[in-house]
Amino acid sequence: MTSNLLQLVLPVLALFGVVLLLKGLLGSFTGPTVSVRPMPLMTPAERKTIGYIEQILPWARIHAQVSMGAILAPRKGLNRSQAATVRNRFSSKRIDYVVEHRRSGRIVMLIELDDRTHRPDQDARRDKMTASAGFATLRLPAEEHPTLHSVKYHINRAFAQRPDLMPSGVAHVA
Repeated sequence: MTSNLLQLVLPVLALFGVVLLLKGLLGSFTGPTVSVRPMPLMTPAERKTIGYIEQILPWARIHAQVSMGAILAPRKGLNRSQAATVRNRFSSKRIDYVVEHRRSGRIVMLIELDDRTHRPDQDARRDKMTASAGFATLRLPAEEHPTLHSVKYHINRAFAQRPDLMPSGVAHVA
């Protein structure tokens, strides 16, 4: 009788153990592991500034808070470890605004609003990295408290300094 009971109970206990083990393993993948809260996509100054950029460049599509990993990739020829090291340098960083020519899809320039979170030494490294991929970065000084006039001034100046940035077929900046 005891062996019959053991033969019945042991598989049930084993099955129960497997279920608990699977629940523990799968639970770590399906359930939240950390407490999170929502964050606004842009600050009030960034929201205001994107409106100015959109007015000034009606021929462009403006993307906000773009991951550098969306527009940069490690150069070809690196081994897996080297590529991962390079990717880790930029993959979690964001660009305030990416200006894309609507018709061609070409990235015209990157725009950064240099607020209190920006550090000149780190910004210079970021600009060097994006420049090595062929992207020009326009930095808008936040201490100016961007206005339509100031943003237009800086964008016009960038195109005057780098006429090659202006897409063909686009006559002017609004």
